[in-house]
Amino acid sequence: MKKSLFLLGVAVAALTSCTNNEVMEVAENRAIGFSSFVGNTTKAVTELNKDNLNKFFVFGNYGTGTWTPVYTNVAVNGGNVGDNSEWTPELTAYWQTSQAYRFAAYSDGGNKFANASFTPAAQALTLTGYTVGSNDLIAAIPTEITSNADATKNEDVNLSFYHMLSRVKFTFTNTDSYDYTMAISNIKVNAIKTATGKYTYNVGGNTIDWTESTSTGDYDFGTLSDIAQAVNPDGSTHSVELFVIPQSNAALEVTFDAAFSDAAGEIAKGTFKGSLSYTGTGSSATTAWAPGHMYNYTVEINGSTIDPTLNQKVIKFNVDAVEGWEDDGNQDVTPSKQ
Repeated sequence: MKKSLFLLGVAVAALTSCTNNEVMEVAENRAIGFSSFVGNTTKAVTELNKDNLNKFFVFGNYGTGTWTPVYTNVAVNGGNVGDNSEWTPELTAYWQTSQAYRFAAYSDGGNKFANASFTPAAQALTLTGYTVGSNDLIAAIPTEITSNADATKNEDVNLSFYHMLSRVKFTFTNTDSYDYTMAISNIKVNAIKTATGKYTYNVGGNTIDWTESTSTGDYDFGTLSDIAQAVNPDGSTHSVELFVIPQSNAALEVTFDAAFSDAAGEIAKGTFKGSLSYTGTGSSATTAWAPGHMYNYTVEINGSTIDPTLNQKVIKFNVDAVEGWEDDGNQDVTPSKQ
């Protein structure tokens, strides 16, 4: 039985993307070095942040008009974000005297994308045909760098990474007795999973654009075995979360199954759907999931949501009286020394 359910709320938070970099010490040779910075986010999925970023891939070119490549999709290994630890490219490139350099980098935690490309003239990093998975995706393009007249006295390239994907979370709540079980399963959203992402440097602020395709697939958020339980002492909620391709959410829906039971067996079950249309605020004031933003859709579902007749069967209590105390008199106690 298909039932419709209005999602009660959605909260949106912009993932932090800082622009201040830690300045590294001047390199004492001509080898090009890197330092990095990535903004923090809340930890509900396996995100990339300053604590776990240890590998990225870099592009680099120098010149004007005709750009000469020095790095083409080369792995760089860390290193700690934001301190003076060394990040080491697997291949070495060298500064040329008084040249303009343009760089770009990306990371999903360690995978190299064969379809990644960099256009230095436009300062644009393109990930063609990217399919979202369980990993975060971050990218960085610094401002153009002019190398020193003494090529041995160039600073490391500072990189600030930004989140290119969106994060969607579903938080389920329930007010039934903890003696019941409310299982939520097959939580799915049919939406774009493969698209081309472009990260472009702009003086007024870098931009992230995704080319939407007509090909869609199911984002499978999985199962919650029982939401008719107290929230965990550590504050974690009954929730599931995935990375998604930034895209319009105007026509998107979530579907899921709910099964309500007690120790004696199943009481009711049903299939539900709910609209995911949401207009953000500020920089994300469109009916779309924006890059670097997270969306928490909250759903309250009880036994009576599945079977409305249960509303007529709610166990209620009346208090008829509180009996008074019966006075049984006084009794003397004679103390004795021990």
